Amino acid sequence: MKEFVCHSGGAAGADYYFEIFGKDFNVKTIAYSYKTKHHYAENKKELNQAEFHEGCQMVERANVTLQRFRYHRMINLLARNWFQVKHANEIFAVGTIKRTNDLQFVKGGTGWAVQMAIDSNKPVYVFDQNETRWYYWNFTRKEFLVYEQEPRISSNNFAGIGTRKINMFGIQAIENLYQNTFKNTNMRILYLHGLESKLSAEKRLILEDFGEVIAPDLDYFADENCISLVYEKYKNEKFDVIIGSSMGGFAGFYLSQMMNKPAFLFNPALKERSVFQEIPNGNFHKTKITILLGAKDDVVPNEKTFSFLENYKTDSQITILINQEMAHGVPISVFKNELFNYLKNL
Repeated sequence: MKEFVCHSGGAAGADYYFEIFGKDFNVKTIAYSYKTKHHYAENKKELNQAEFHEGCQMVERANVTLQRFRYHRMINLLARNWFQVKHANEIFAVGTIKRTNDLQFVKGGTGWAVQMAIDSNKPVYVFDQNETRWYYWNFTRKEFLVYEQEPRISSNNFAGIGTRKINMFGIQAIENLYQNTFKNTNMRILYLHGLESKLSAEKRLILEDFGEVIAPDLDYFADENCISLVYEKYKNEKFDVIIGSSMGGFAGFYLSQMMNKPAFLFNPALKERSVFQEIPNGNFHKTKITILLGAKDDVVPNEKTFSFLENYKTDSQITILINQEMAHGVPISVFKNELFNYLKNL
């Protein structure tokens, strides 16, 4: 997978959120600045004197269009903006578009970087946080037009910038930009429900953000061979991942190894169950299995799961995660966040 780099400024507001959300998707941030104790950005890159002069030239070029006054006292910050643009192939900004005498600009310091990008013929997308929608710069018409779809980052070098006075809509726009770009939406997911439950409509919608969901209706009480039934029915299907919860986590644990697919299991009932289920004999593969346990689970206590895994002989790679607030049931927020973090890296 290619490395994505966000070229930014390390300032409060939009810059901060581009950097923070980017970490969730392994996006590297470069925050351009100068040698100053007032800039604390974790990924700071200091510019030298020659680069400062280069940036000043681009500020003057941008001001041919912007026609702003009294900007020289901020020239160091404005010159820095050039390097966010110079090293990026596309620019994503959060701010406010201002319309004056049939001309359109982005307000504040963000407007300088946006204008530099336009002057450099680079794609520009601006989220107007007052209108709560994205615009793009149309070079033919020389104006911002509404972008009718959710934008995605297409270049591994992009600029993520914007206003210090970001609001909740601007923050959400940055998070959505990353999610729309990096989530895998072409998966086929096999979901296995618990003993007396089904895949809820809300959880199905979460999974369908990643692709097609197959969720067989299993009667663990009536049939003790549910694992074999699922295997025989779907063994020739092309699934990307198996997800299971409780009794479904138990079934998923074995089906993962039988079908040679990775699995994410919520509180799997591995050691013992209130309903008997036959464990098939067969050719088990070495797979990657991630297990999320609720620290407050009193239905399938963690100690029993640890005891089972200590004695279970397998070549599979098993990762254990603990959610300190979760019991046996899986809240929607946990289901969404944990699977999003898992599936986006699968």
